Amino acid sequence: MRIPLLAPVVPPHVFCLTAEGVTYAHVRRDPAPGFAHVRHTAYPPNALGAGTSGTPLFSREAIAEAVEGARRQAGGRLNRASVVFPDVWARMLPIEFDTLPQGNEAAREMVAWKLKKLLPGVTSDLSVIFREMPPLGQERRLLVAAAPAETLHSIEQAFDALGVRIGALAPASLALFEGLASTLAGRVPGDYALVHRSAGSFVFIVAREEAPLFFRQRPVEAEDGDHEQEVRLSLSYYIEKLKGPGLSSVYLHDALPGQELDAAAAFPSAPVVLSGRFFGGDGDFDARVASRPELLPGFAAIFGAG
Repeated sequence: MRIPLLAPVVPPHVFCLTAEGVTYAHVRRDPAPGFAHVRHTAYPPNALGAGTSGTPLFSREAIAEAVEGARRQAGGRLNRASVVFPDVWARMLPIEFDTLPQGNEAAREMVAWKLKKLLPGVTSDLSVIFREMPPLGQERRLLVAAAPAETLHSIEQAFDALGVRIGALAPASLALFEGLASTLAGRVPGDYALVHRSAGSFVFIVAREEAPLFFRQRPVEAEDGDHEQEVRLSLSYYIEKLKGPGLSSVYLHDALPGQELDAAAAFPSAPVVLSGRFFGGDGDFDARVASRPELLPGFAAIFGAG
């Protein structure tokens, strides 16, 4: 799992993996941000395997039609891309440390050790990424994202077999936040929240400028639409433990349209739905995202890296 794609140039191609297929987008930055091409392709029957943790395993055949169709739309020029996958395939959480060793690899080993203690039910090998959060007193905090290594390895191998090198590979909520944080922070002063609801996952982030102060991911059952208590407890933690001054804005990307978000009443102000108007998106931007909600994290993965 890698985020972000290494400089100097981030290609405009992103593949958004979902439970039922692959949505490809060619992200356009100029003259108005938007999508030059969008294409959704269902997986062939029985094309996905099942990993030991329950997440899917990919093969060349599972994504071949999607990649070949995208390459045709790109005029044959598609050999590097970003990939965004559903939050439900990952576990994302803040972890506190009294101290961290010097060096990225040593820190990664300590994070993996801590994860085994915090997630005793997870037995498969995990691929881990992390970023520093503002400290809490004397403790250092990391925002950690962990996903089954076998699933991520299968994704990389499948794309590589089709001649596509993956630069960024990340869960949707991280791509969404990392890509849009600078835009959201610049809209109004003060702390803000970002809520992302998708199939199987509810993510609530509080940020100051471009740094996450608070991060919580919770599983969502199909019939569970009530997150009000979860949000109230999260806001209490933010105010009492993190000494937060309050939220200036709450932004929402809801990938489960048609299901009322009961948690809205728990926020100090009504959530503002993320829209193309925030970054001068073209006239088709919101309609495209409404039809395929996974496109917004995909767009953010490219837009924020440019």
